[in-house]
Amino acid sequence: MPSQAQHVRRLAAALAAGPMDDREAMLARVKPLVGDLRKARWLEPLVRNLSLEFGEAPRPAIHHVAGRILGHPPFVKAWIAGQGRILPLPVTPQMAPAMGAPRDWQIPAITNLTELADELRLHGDDLGWLIAHGQADHYRHRWQAKPKSGRFRLIESPKTLLKFAQRQVLRRILDAIPPHEAARGFRPGNSIRDFVEPHTGRELLLRFDLEDFFPSLCAARVLRIFLTAGYPETVARALTRLTTRATPHSTLEEKTLAWAERRRLATPHLPQGAPTSPALANLGAFRLDCRLAGLAEAAGARYTRYADDLLFSGGADFARQSRRFETAVGAIILEEGFRPNHHKTRVLRQGQKQHAAGLVLNDKPNIDRRDFDRLKAVLTNCVRHGPASQNRDHHADFAAHLQGKLAWVRFIHPGKEEKLQGIFDKIDWD
Repeated sequence: MPSQAQHVRRLAAALAAGPMDDREAMLARVKPLVGDLRKARWLEPLVRNLSLEFGEAPRPAIHHVAGRILGHPPFVKAWIAGQGRILPLPVTPQMAPAMGAPRDWQIPAITNLTELADELRLHGDDLGWLIAHGQADHYRHRWQAKPKSGRFRLIESPKTLLKFAQRQVLRRILDAIPPHEAARGFRPGNSIRDFVEPHTGRELLLRFDLEDFFPSLCAARVLRIFLTAGYPETVARALTRLTTRATPHSTLEEKTLAWAERRRLATPHLPQGAPTSPALANLGAFRLDCRLAGLAEAAGARYTRYADDLLFSGGADFARQSRRFETAVGAIILEEGFRPNHHKTRVLRQGQKQHAAGLVLNDKPNIDRRDFDRLKAVLTNCVRHGPASQNRDHHADFAAHLQGKLAWVRFIHPGKEEKLQGIFDKIDWD
């Protein structure tokens, strides 16, 4: 005989199968499962309570609805009296985006795994293999050293089939969901210039860095994004499985890691190296951006974020309250589930060199003179001693690497790269 938990889950799944702001629709979905509504007097008060709690909120997970049912005294009394049994009838799930902006997102309607496989252009068996809990590892990995800190960054790159699926998720779903306006990284049409330009010529510049940004965004946060978009829980969980990863124990044993870092990687998280991770990271940090943008506005400051780099700037009034503001920012970062890297926090006043993202911002976004002179010296030595003498990091295509540096100078300061380009053209690559 099915247990109470199974009956409750059937009811919860039916209630959460569609929008929860329409009580009549909720009653219509569960009526076939409870039979005579006159004997289920507990149902209408339950629907009213659930609609009040979840009607305007993002779509709840089924276990959250089940918890509310078990906490509803009239249902508990009915169950004890033998009147709370739920029939095992199918309920067709519907899209149920949260109220407000999510209802305007131009995303495809997907209500089951068959439709998801079709939308991602996958065979159903391939989708099942990618989202199954098992020993199959769909990622390659490498450790990237961080020279200044002595720590390592784990790059987790999906293999061919998973990468194809993730690119479909990115193009068909995530690209249609806008992040917060303050998020300037990983957005079409945005660049590092859009990140730093609002902060040029300001009295005070405040820089923050988030530690282990991608691993800090766990699967539960990713699931909430897809539920907010309106996808039924089975679809939302499948999308979450496609875009998150728990690093295997064997991989973690390759390096000596701090306990907190090891725990973040061992928990399902956004893998740094997946095509979907940058967009999901922006969406996962939406609440953080909302709170920090509101704090900055209240303080008369400006705020932008590029991945894990946070910038605030303001005038004389902001400079006077910078210590208190810095404390408030740190508190919000922690409350939102991130960790500030205090070693990289900087308070830069107008009398100092205000720099961020490799650019100097005192007057206008400009390349640091030391970086410009260093690039010029490398190019000159390539002409004098050959490019092999300067390729100390063993770039496979050193010419393309240098051309990228020149393109960066051209992008930030058009015309400034002409002299450097003249030196580059004299290099003998034979």
